[in-house]
Amino acid sequence: MKKLMIMLVLLVAGIALYAQKAERTNAFMYNKNGQYDKAREAIDKAIVHEKTINDARTWIYRGIIYLNIVFSEEYKALDENALEKSFESFVKARQLDPADKEGMGGEITVRIEAIGQRYFEKGVEDFNVNDLKASADNFKKAFDVAQVVQKTDTLALLNAALSSVRGEEYDRGISYYSQLLEMNFSEPDIYKNMALAYRSLGDNDKMFATIEEGRTKYPDDAGLLLEEINAYLAIGQGEKVVDDLKLLVEKDPTNYSVFFVLGTIYGDELNADMFNMETAEKYYMRAIELKPDYFDAIYNIGALYINESNKLQVKANDLPLADTKGYEKITEEANVIIRKALPYLEQAHEMQPSNQETITVLRTIYIRFKMDDKLKKLNE
Repeated sequence: MKKLMIMLVLLVAGIALYAQKAERTNAFMYNKNGQYDKAREAIDKAIVHEKTINDARTWIYRGIIYLNIVFSEEYKALDENALEKSFESFVKARQLDPADKEGMGGEITVRIEAIGQRYFEKGVEDFNVNDLKASADNFKKAFDVAQVVQKTDTLALLNAALSSVRGEEYDRGISYYSQLLEMNFSEPDIYKNMALAYRSLGDNDKMFATIEEGRTKYPDDAGLLLEEINAYLAIGQGEKVVDDLKLLVEKDPTNYSVFFVLGTIYGDELNADMFNMETAEKYYMRAIELKPDYFDAIYNIGALYINESNKLQVKANDLPLADTKGYEKITEEANVIIRKALPYLEQAHEMQPSNQETITVLRTIYIRFKMDDKLKKLNE
């Protein structure tokens, strides 16, 4: 009888173990058949049972199933945390099988890389809809995921920093930019955006120290030069900077970036003390003469004209309804300026066809002047 009892106990234990392994097998088969809801249900049972919880293959299956859910149109709404669960599963599998006895290390790495890419894509999607906190989170996650497979995704960290600064999380942005510099990754925008962040935090000492370091490395970068100007403007010393830039132009009349910056200063309508359309136009035109493919200057001069035409149109719209002659006169003045802007905006569009701001302005102009052929081509 005792022997029979022992055999029964062993039999029951064997059935239980088989049952849990059967869940894992079921998960595998459901996944293979594209039934990700049932696969998820089965694998979630397998990962909590003591007989399969420490089996690397269980976690590999879970990672694969949840990743398939992420990329499935039918099942992607099944679990909003599917991407994170997939990543956690693959990390757990690697921990349980560091020597890769399962022989699936390569497949795990490829899938972890796919997870990092998806986080990067989510960062881009969030950035495009101005959800900058989520954008920074997802770009940082993409960076962290890449680290797991011994890769350094500097672009992801760079975008996390930019999203943070744009989202006014200045300390966070500074932290990420500092991390990039510690990795010997350097470019002008890092110093420019760090300086902007310090300026926004009211830390003028670190702002100027950052600008100085950046300008030492990239003396000809217009963005850094402009940030330096903004820094001095922020403390009420704009005139001093403009004078220095004009002296710089006298010393180096071929430096197109300086002309561009001067055009930007005088073309800034938010700075009423400095704004002067004719002066801005002169400097932008000089920058374009020196560098005919200078997109920023080409776009800015077009925008300068459009802003001026908009002011005239607002003036026309504010006239009494009975003053049709006055309305028509001012509207035509605005049209003359818009036609002046058009070739520059079209050139900018040719240089950067995906620039949405240029496309939007051109579409408005083509509709206004009934330029149907050009509008059709633009919409294509």
